[in-house]
Amino acid sequence: MGEPSLLEVEKLSTHFLLKHGTVRAVEEVDLQVRTGETVGLAGESGCGKSTLARAILQLVPPPGRTVAGRVRFEGADLLELPERELRRIRGSRLSLIFQDPSSFLNPTISIGRQICDVITAHGDVDFREARQRTVGLLDSLGIPEARRRFGAFPHELSGGMKQRVLIAMAICADPQLVIADEPTTALDVTIQRQILELIKDKVIRGGSALLFITHDLSILAEICDRVYTMYAGRIVEHGLTMDFFKNPLHPYTRKLLAAIPRHDLKRPLSEIRGAPPRLDSLPAGCSFQPRCDLAGPRCLRESPRLRELESQHWVSCHNV
Repeated sequence: MGEPSLLEVEKLSTHFLLKHGTVRAVEEVDLQVRTGETVGLAGESGCGKSTLARAILQLVPPPGRTVAGRVRFEGADLLELPERELRRIRGSRLSLIFQDPSSFLNPTISIGRQICDVITAHGDVDFREARQRTVGLLDSLGIPEARRRFGAFPHELSGGMKQRVLIAMAICADPQLVIADEPTTALDVTIQRQILELIKDKVIRGGSALLFITHDLSILAEICDRVYTMYAGRIVEHGLTMDFFKNPLHPYTRKLLAAIPRHDLKRPLSEIRGAPPRLDSLPAGCSFQPRCDLAGPRCLRESPRLRELESQHWVSCHNV
């Protein structure tokens, strides 16, 4: 891989311990992001992508907990740090853009004050300077009349404007790494494009590394250096973006790509039969085998391990 990773996730497992059973939301995940790199994480809803994002920052709510693995960020294992040290890193060196701003903005505090609180918490600045920086940031993110909007409350803004506020909160302290958890999912197509352009401009061109989580593979083709596919809590494939899209190896990745609408092909859209398994009752062997056209006897009894089939192209499948 060359230079050491900024973020290195090793064999991370995060489970939700419920009365009816254990939900294995993240299982033995390995993932790396280098300084200045943009990495994509793709998969269907419910495969564990958002839980992985929160597990990296140690923000998984009870009854969820990380049961195994390591999360090294700038050389330190975040799983071993006290909460006080974690709070110092979150927002300053490592930040998260949530997919639903209505759930993560405080409805009783103005948007400007919420951004200022992040700036003053992670920098030696007074409120006056923080306010100036906030107004400038809101203006650069396309919020009209930014000075007046400083005092607005979340319910007074549209969904697109609230997502811009979350981006402002994520980048206001110039983090080394930003994790974007499906930041365009709840927005209409036009606003999605605007938000994606802002992320490209403010995060990628701004010099931060980016882990972009989505179920829309077309976005990853546009912005990412490398891509991971996640299924049923596990990474099943990862590689360089060009290899990933030109030569997908895992049957699940192939089916995801075949389901992308293409204007240049006169064929019906492909679909993946069935539904993802419940994470509290995973099938024996390979989790994808009930939906896979290539599944054989070995797939029914043995879970495949990731192996490097081509240079920098890893896959978890018995049949490729």
